[in-house]
Amino acid sequence: MSTWMLLGRTWRVWVPVTLLNTAVQALLVVPFVTPAASVVFVLLALASLAGVVASVALVAAWFRSALGGGGRWPSWGEWLAVLLLLTVAVSASALVAAWLVIPALVVAAILLPAVFGVPQRTAWGFGLFARSPLRGILLMLMTLALVALLWFAALMFGFFVTGWVGAALTWLVFGLVGAFILATWFATPRRDRA
Repeated sequence: MSTWMLLGRTWRVWVPVTLLNTAVQALLVVPFVTPAASVVFVLLALASLAGVVASVALVAAWFRSALGGGGRWPSWGEWLAVLLLLTVAVSASALVAAWLVIPALVVAAILLPAVFGVPQRTAWGFGLFARSPLRGILLMLMTLALVALLWFAALMFGFFVTGWVGAALTWLVFGLVGAFILATWFATPRRDRA
């Protein structure tokens, strides 16, 4: 199944999830709380993270279902282990250098289909590199370019469009492009196996 077919088959889920996450993220900016060591800011940041995680989990689950991923779903332990690993990796990369977040997010895009893949296919995302190295490299480079473009767009929105409007535009673009990236990583290994 191609990326566009997967997106078309699951649009009733990923479009509302993207719009709902956009609304939640914009509402979290409304109190105009600036980054500081305050309880309110920490709670808003945790709510934002929870919204993103729930959105990604819902979209990934529907992509898996549309691809006929089989009966076995990842256990809570598997999902939490990967989520913790990805959160720590992205956070640590941001602490070392801001630009390192881009490759960390690309690895996350490759790992999520591995967690939500079909049974006995733990290397769903990375297995593409073994089966079709050129396709895997090109897909990884495309993902790097899209994530870097998103990073730049977020910086520009932060300078020129601020407040809840900037947050809404940023998260809407993140959601649409993020759904495309995830659909591509879900659909490509499946198409490669057919």
